[in-house]
Amino acid sequence: MSYSILSGIGQTLIHPSTAKKKLEKVTGCDFLIKFHAAHDLPKMDVVGTADPYFRAKIDDGQAEFSSSCIVNTLNPVWNEEWIVRNVPYAANLCVTVYDKDDDTVHDDYIGKFRIDIVPVHEVSVPIIGPFKTSRGIFRLSIELLPSVEVRPYTFDGPVRFSRHNSLAVGRLTKVNDERLYSTWEISLKRIDVYFDRNKKQKWNSSYQAAKSIFEGPMAHAIQSVIKQAHRVLYAKHTTNEFGVISSNVDFWRLLIDGNTNLIKPCVYTYIIEDHSWRFSETGASFFVDFASKHALHANCAQTVHYAGEFHPRPKCGWSQYDCNEVLDLNQWELVIDNGSGTYAPDLGLLNQLQELLVCNFPELHVITYDFKDPELKSSIEACREFAKSPKSRSIRTLQYLIRSPLVK
Repeated sequence: MSYSILSGIGQTLIHPSTAKKKLEKVTGCDFLIKFHAAHDLPKMDVVGTADPYFRAKIDDGQAEFSSSCIVNTLNPVWNEEWIVRNVPYAANLCVTVYDKDDDTVHDDYIGKFRIDIVPVHEVSVPIIGPFKTSRGIFRLSIELLPSVEVRPYTFDGPVRFSRHNSLAVGRLTKVNDERLYSTWEISLKRIDVYFDRNKKQKWNSSYQAAKSIFEGPMAHAIQSVIKQAHRVLYAKHTTNEFGVISSNVDFWRLLIDGNTNLIKPCVYTYIIEDHSWRFSETGASFFVDFASKHALHANCAQTVHYAGEFHPRPKCGWSQYDCNEVLDLNQWELVIDNGSGTYAPDLGLLNQLQELLVCNFPELHVITYDFKDPELKSSIEACREFAKSPKSRSIRTLQYLIRSPLVK
């Protein structure tokens, strides 16, 4: 059986209809934090200047934020926003600034600062480096928002994405493949409004591939390899793409094939963890070589909120789709399932998954299937057959399907 939500009602729900839990009482304030810019940073590279980015934490990691990387500048401008709700009184914000170095495992530390979370307008805060040296100035604003009833430290937008392309991953499994492997990470808001953080999906002890990863004499060695690959796949890099997603159209633009300027007909493997939705193409040869693609995306986490596969589908169906005709992005639907042998997600949570996605991508048409449903198998086969057909190789460019303007 499939389920469908076409409207954007979910984006306004604080208490989803399928949620059974009672949300925690509001004990703090809701804030919009605006990270404007930094200036007068020190030169960190022998050639060039610096490639700065920052990580922000509230109360030592109760909520976390990672910025985009601004290349070759000592005066980066971010203008990025972060909404966090039900922040306890007397909370503090710690911001650490780094210089991204693509050629090393660890990035250069520039400095950090810590301030109380109270309303301020474009305050300039000194960045303090090693031995209490001055490492520039950071500008930010903090605004008070109307409060809503959610658990403490709830992330509530904007929904941001990063896309990482890597040529190096093939070497980890000795795959002779020089193609780019892409991974996407999207920060989803209100995840634990829809999924109980105390009832995550634990790895499936009945699945042999999962058992080899999480227990047994070779578990440590296998996890080391998988975690190394995860670091490569999701590393912050100066060439990463970053942006904000504010609608279902923005989401579909992420899945456009740069070679055809059309939505790519393929299946994606995904996991949802505490802060984000991570996914990649399922069929890439590098990922096939791993015992569990879901464990790879989850960095060998013992539990996740949800996992499975998804694929795009024109509402008319792949068999009726003509890529030479202009098809509005609103005429696409996301088909998503619980197909993960590693984590065996609860079928009963598919409604929550659906509502979470509609909340984050207004008016996204989401259809959910149990992985055993024969209709799902037919839909996946139709998608893959279209990908193999000459029709998928059409070179016609749809004028409005250009490279996403969200990408910085």
